[in-house]
Amino acid sequence: MSQTTGSDAATSTNAPAVPNPDRLTLVPIEDRAWFELLSRPDYPAIEQQIYDVGACENPVWLSGRTLLVAVATGEIVSSWSSAGTPFGAIPLRCMNRRATRCASCSRLYAGDAFQLVRAGLSGGKGVPDTVAGHPLVFATLTAPSFGPVHRRPNPDRPRDVCRARRGKPRCAHGVAMTCQQQHEPGDLLIGQPLCVACYDYPGHVLWNAGASALWARMVDFLYWRLARAGGIPRPYIRRTLRIEYVRVAEYQARGLVHFHAAFRLDGPEDRSQEPPAWATAELLADAIGQAASAARLRLAETVEIGAPVLHFGRQLDARPIVLDTGLPAERAAGYLAKYVTKGTEDAHGADRPITHRSQIAALARTEHVRALMYSCRTVGALAPYEALGLHRWTHMLGFGGQPLTKTRRYSSTFAALRQARADFRSTQPPSSDGQETLRDSLWRYAWQGWPSVTIAEQAAGVREAIEHNREVARGTADGRGAV
Repeated sequence: MSQTTGSDAATSTNAPAVPNPDRLTLVPIEDRAWFELLSRPDYPAIEQQIYDVGACENPVWLSGRTLLVAVATGEIVSSWSSAGTPFGAIPLRCMNRRATRCASCSRLYAGDAFQLVRAGLSGGKGVPDTVAGHPLVFATLTAPSFGPVHRRPNPDRPRDVCRARRGKPRCAHGVAMTCQQQHEPGDLLIGQPLCVACYDYPGHVLWNAGASALWARMVDFLYWRLARAGGIPRPYIRRTLRIEYVRVAEYQARGLVHFHAAFRLDGPEDRSQEPPAWATAELLADAIGQAASAARLRLAETVEIGAPVLHFGRQLDARPIVLDTGLPAERAAGYLAKYVTKGTEDAHGADRPITHRSQIAALARTEHVRALMYSCRTVGALAPYEALGLHRWTHMLGFGGQPLTKTRRYSSTFAALRQARADFRSTQPPSSDGQETLRDSLWRYAWQGWPSVTIAEQAAGVREAIEHNREVARGTADGRGAV
C-alpha cells in the first residue's frame, strides 16, 4: 500500500481546506456599518426617507399616526402610523436657512425667497402681472463708519492695495492709519480695524441692534418726501399711494449689516392699482436718497456711552429697475435671494446662539468679532439698552432683525409657498366612498438628526448627487451642455 506524502495530504479531497492568506479578503471595520446598512431589508425605505427630505443635514423626526374618520358613523375609514416605517418615525426638513447649518434647506429657503422677490417685481404667485409696469427701484443702504478698517480688493483692479486710510499717518495711539498690503479674497484681515483702541465697538453693536428701527424711520421719511413732491399733506399720502418693498440684510466683512431692497409704488387700495402719474421711478429713487440721508434715531443716553444717534452711511445707491426683457427682475431676485442663506459668515461670526461669555473665545474667528461679541454682552447689560436684546443676538453681532423682510402687499408669503409645495407633493387622500370624513392626527417629537453616522454619510452622498444633477440641468438649460 502506498503512503500519502505530506504534500499529497494537503491537496487530498478528504483533507480540510486551508485558507490562503494572500487571497483572504477581510472587510475593514469602518466599512462593516455600510454593509450592515445595505443588507437591511428596509434599506430602500431608508433611502426613500433621505430623498423625501432632500438629504437634509439635521432632520426632525416625528412619531404618531393619522386617522380618517367618517363623520356620520365614527368609523375609521383608513389609518396610517409611523410604526411601519424603518425607525418608527418620519423625518421632516430642519428648514434652517443658514448654508453653514444645512445646505439642502438653505437652498430651498433661497428658492422661496427668489420667488417672493421676483413675484413682487414681475407678477406671479398671486400677484398681478401689472405690477411690472409700476415704478420700481433697487436700492442699497449701508452703515456709517465706526473706525478705519482694512478693505477688500477691488474686483476691477485686482492689483490694487488696501489703502485703508489716507491723510493722518498715525492715530492718537501711535498706530499707522495706512495699509499698503494687497489683501487676497478671503483674507481674515479684511474688515478688521487698523486700531482696535480707536474703533467704536459700542456704537457698532448699537447700530446693528437699531438698524431695523432706523429702516422704519427711513420709510416714514420716504412717505413724507413723496408727499412733498406730490403737493399732498402728510396725513393723506397713504390715501394716494403705497410703498411696497422687500428688504434683505447682508453682513459686511467689518461686521455691520447693510440693506438691499426693491421698492415698488402701488395705488392706495390694491397692488393692481397704479400710483399717480407724478410718482415715477426716478422720483422714488431720488426720494429714497433724501429719506436715507435725513433719517435719524436717537437712543437713550448713558454715562458710559453718551447719547448715540443712529444714521445711514454716505454710500447709497438707488436706481430704477427697467423690465424690458424680464431679465432685470430675475437678476434682482437672484441678487437678493443669495443673501438670505447667510448669517455672520462674511464677518467671521458664529452660526448658533451664544448663551454665555465663556463661549465667545471658541466661536469667534477673529479678534474683531470677539471684541464685538463681548461688547454685545457688556452694552446689553446697561439698563437703557436691555430691551434691544443684545445678549440674545450676540452671535449676530447685535442684529436681531429678519434676513428678509417685506411689506404685506409686496408679494406672497413663505407660508403660502410652503403650503403650495406640500399640496403638490402630497399623495391623493384615501378613498372614503363619498363619505364626509374628518382627519385626526396625533404626532409628537421623537429626535433630531440621522439615526447613525453611516446614514448621515449616505445622506451626504445623496446631497452631492442632487447638487451635481442640478448643476448639469442648469448647464443644459443655459445651452452649455453637461460637463
